[in-house]
This record gives sequence, structure tokens and C-alpha cells, in this order.
Amino acid sequence: MLRITLPPLSPKRITFSDFKNYHLPIPSKGVKERGKKNTVLVFDNEYDAVVYADQLEEMVTTVSKTSPVKNILRDLITSIRNDDTIRNYVEYSSIYTWLKNCVKGIRYAMKPSRYALKNGKYTL
Repeated sequence: MLRITLPPLSPKRITFSDFKNYHLPIPSKGVKERGKKNTVLVFDNEYDAVVYADQLEEMVTTVSKTSPVKNILRDLITSIRNDDTIRNYVEYSSIYTWLKNCVKGIRYAMKPSRYALKNGKYTL
């Protein structure tokens, strides 16, 4: 189980009632309130957290600029993306590694050859 604590980023902290009032999707294992200052998002694993953050990012594009929901969504996304566990997961996930290797391969193929064409002949 993965727990991500929402730091008090905005003047009003995000609570479970905000999820209900604004009809926000709830994480896979729920939302827990710890004391008067902290709210914790609970997920099965890192993958669920990343998918949840992606889902929230899609919602941000549909919300009006003046809506208070936009700030709540941005705070949730920021908290999830800035979590050290999530950062490590994204950095070392297999898809990320595959993409990074593909980019290296493309860069290698695009590098100019060390042989130069001078006067119709290839030289070093």
C-alpha cells in the first residue's frame, strides 16, 4: 500500500468532504485524514497513483479557470507527482527506460560520421 500525504499547499486544506462536494474521483484505497493538518491519499501501488494523477490532469482541462476545483486538482496532482516514491517509480519504470534507450539509439544514428568527405574522398 502506498500513502501520499497532502501537504497544506493552499490556505484551506483538502479534506474528504472536498472529494464528495466536488465529485472528485477517490484513490483506489481511499482518503484518510490525519489530525487537523494532514490528508493522506492511499493507493494499491505506484502505478495506481500515476494513473490517478493522469486522470486528474485530464479533469483540469475541462474545469473553468475560476472554479475552486481547479486549485484542488492542481494541488492533488502536484502532491502526487512530487512524492519521492512516485518520482523513483517513473524514473526506473520499464517504459521510461525503454524510451530513454530509444532516444540514445536515435541520437547515435544521427551523429555525423567521423569520416569527412574532402575533395571526393573520405578522410579521417
